[in-house]
Amino acid sequence: MLLLIKRCGMHNTTELRDSLADLAESVVPTEGYEARILQRAGRRRGRRRVAAGAAAAVCVAVLLTMFRAVGLGPTPQLAAPPPDGPFLGWSAVGNVDADLVREATSVWGRTNSAGPHTDVRALVATRHPRLRSTVVVLQGYDKQGDARLAFFTGDAGAADALRLRVDRPAPDPVSTRVLSLVSPRLSGASGEVGDDSAGTYAIALAMPGVTAVRVSSTAVDDEMTQDPDGPTGRLVVKRFPIAATAQTTTIAGFIKQKRPFASMTKVFEVPGEGGVDGDARAVPAEVVGRNGQQMIVAFAKDQGVRRGQLAVVAAGLVGRVTAVDPVRGEATVELVTSTGFAGPAYTAISNVAGSVRGTGGKLVMEGVAADGEVYQTNRVLMPDPSQQDDQVGAVTIGRASADKAEGATTVELTPTADLTNLTSLSIMTPPTAVSVG
Repeated sequence: MLLLIKRCGMHNTTELRDSLADLAESVVPTEGYEARILQRAGRRRGRRRVAAGAAAAVCVAVLLTMFRAVGLGPTPQLAAPPPDGPFLGWSAVGNVDADLVREATSVWGRTNSAGPHTDVRALVATRHPRLRSTVVVLQGYDKQGDARLAFFTGDAGAADALRLRVDRPAPDPVSTRVLSLVSPRLSGASGEVGDDSAGTYAIALAMPGVTAVRVSSTAVDDEMTQDPDGPTGRLVVKRFPIAATAQTTTIAGFIKQKRPFASMTKVFEVPGEGGVDGDARAVPAEVVGRNGQQMIVAFAKDQGVRRGQLAVVAAGLVGRVTAVDPVRGEATVELVTSTGFAGPAYTAISNVAGSVRGTGGKLVMEGVAADGEVYQTNRVLMPDPSQQDDQVGAVTIGRASADKAEGATTVELTPTADLTNLTSLSIMTPPTAVSVG
């Protein structure tokens, strides 16, 4: 480019001819000599301006063409690799440990009655420092010939022996851009919750072409999330509070642009996936009606939806199921701000206990110890009755609207879920024993 610009600034043949003419001019002054010289100089200056303008136009056109080639046009699209039959045609992440693949394949066949598995191919087979354990992701056919996908992680209490965490149908190899698994049951024996308050792990594996993955959860404040947009690569394992679930986790993929002054462009953002043995099961539902402080939602029939179960979105708690019509596949959800809503709650991190109730338009936490400290924006959680523990999968119901006054036992909360514009939500139901089958 520099060479091109220099060339654009060189004298042209017209200027050279004019210079030679000057040298050939008689050195003997004649009548009208000065006038002729001035006229000739004017003509030369005019030709130079025209030539310089044309050269500059050429240079600008070339530079603009080069910048367009570099990437100042439309944002590049992420192209999915061709499917490998019914499987994802993705290359494996990093160096695949063949011994881990053999061990995981053996565990897959022993743990699941659908084994042994054939035509097994690995997407991940490595030891990950964040989980302090092994992570293996396999694709393969079961003995019925169905394409399956399986996640394995190590058991910290059994010398890091591999455990099958989830066995799913193979995802759509054309539309899938990321695989994920979010659960507090990924570090110990199958179905057991980790013994750490920050024991929920999110594993995310993005398709080739993605250069960075961000995994975030509304179970923890943004300022506590480390390097959310850092170039972490296609495989990410992230640790969250034990309250985090797939329903409160979001995964985004980015690509680095090949153009000046650009960094990362987001190419997808999707919810996390769960389903480990022992996890509560989320039933998707669509909002089909509203009635004062309640909403009516529709869901697929025979999903185990019952009264008392919580309705949630990624931002937090929407309400509680108060009635179910199994024939129509509909449920009535009482909003957290309604006068009929009440339940136990506690603050995140500081664990100040109390209860919450709706007032018809607002939300109040009461029964707080007089010396209990609750500050503005503190997160307040409600236990999920579908979980086996009050801490695991607890849902954010709101944040303190102001600091609790000294000696006071109540504090007003602001709901974290948008209760006005909801179109869909999830109903949390008790776990089933089919997540790895």
